Amino acid sequence: MRKKKYFTILELIMVITIIGILILLVTVRFNVFYSIKLQGAVKKLVQDIKYVQTVAITTKDNYALSFNTTEESYQAYKVSDGSLLKDPYTHQPLNVNFNNISQYQGIDISSVDFEGTSILQFNWRGTPLDGGGNILRREGRIVLSYQGINFTIVVSPQTASIIIQ
Repeated sequence: MRKKKYFTILELIMVITIIGILILLVTVRFNVFYSIKLQGAVKKLVQDIKYVQTVAITTKDNYALSFNTTEESYQAYKVSDGSLLKDPYTHQPLNVNFNNISQYQGIDISSVDFEGTSILQFNWRGTPLDGGGNILRREGRIVLSYQGINFTIVVSPQTASIIIQ
């Protein structure tokens, strides 16, 4: 006689529990990866903001970052003639499009607000200005998002100190 092998209810519950735990771990790990990807984009943008400010101070000229929330991009340029600033690492124009850089694909520039404009300028003193060249009276904000996770880059008026929320 042959014995029939059946799973007991206890074994079935244990297998389903283990599968559930594995799915939960995979989901949590992906959220960590999403956060890391977004943090990389935030760091890049903060470095670029500080670089543009430094160039404005050292050259004693106004420089700006212009953001395009539709194309998920920004570019840095000299305000007086519109010439693009070069990236210090690639020596190419500092024109970043998150959709065209594989490590940042899918990251959204959700909103930009510098006194109602999407342009952040710096004068020769490093003071942050809005798109019209007026000194910021309130904090400027850039919101980056990816897969439901948001980071806000806050630029303080006068000092241009940067806080990431």
